[in-house]
Amino acid sequence: MPHTPTSLTAWVTPQQFNSGEVATSTAYNNLVNDVGLLYAKPWMMAYLNANLSSVATGATLFNASTTTISNSPASLAGVITLSSGTFTVPLDGVYRVTMQMNMAAQSSPPAFAMTCTTSGGLTANNATFATPRNTASATSQIGTFASFIWTFSKSGTTGAYPTSMTFTTVSTATITTLNGSTTPNFSGGTYVQIEYLGTSNGTL
Repeated sequence: MPHTPTSLTAWVTPQQFNSGEVATSTAYNNLVNDVGLLYAKPWMMAYLNANLSSVATGATLFNASTTTISNSPASLAGVITLSSGTFTVPLDGVYRVTMQMNMAAQSSPPAFAMTCTTSGGLTANNATFATPRNTASATSQIGTFASFIWTFSKSGTTGAYPTSMTFTTVSTATITTLNGSTTPNFSGGTYVQIEYLGTSNGTL
C-alpha cells in the first residue's frame, strides 16, 4: 500500500530501465525520495526586527531582536536552525547564502561590512565571506550586500565541510544604528537568507 514518507535522505542516483524491465520498489522509492527532496528544499530567512544601537565591530548578528521565516510545514529533509546567532544546516550539499547589512545615517560615518564565517569542517573548507566594504553617510542610510554558494555538511556530522555559520559586523567605529524592520526589508533592513540548492556537484 503506498504511503507518504515521514523523512527524506540525501539524493540517490535514479536508475534508467530498458524496455521490458521491471522497476523495483527500491528504485521507484529512490525516485520518489529525490522528487520530494527537490520539492522540500530547506530554507530560512532571518532579519533584524528592530534597530540596534551602539553596535561594535565584530558583534555577532541575529542573536537578539531577530525574526525567522522558514519552511512551513517544516521540510522532511530537515530544517535550518538558528541558536545564539549560529545557523546550522540539516543536509550535506550546496547552499546559497545571501546577506545584507544596512546602516542608518550617523555623524563621523565609519567604513563597514558584514562577514559570514563558516565552521565545523576541515580547516581548508572553513571560509569567511564578506560584503563589499562601504562607507556610511551622515545624511542617508547606506547598505552593503553579497551572495555566495558554499558546500556544507549535515549538522552533527564530522564531514569535510562546515556545518554552521555566523554573521558579524566589521566597522572602523561603533555603528550608531544598524537598521532593522518589523517586516522583511530588502532595501533598508539587515537580513540573511540561507537556501539548500541540492547535493549535486555537477554530475548525478
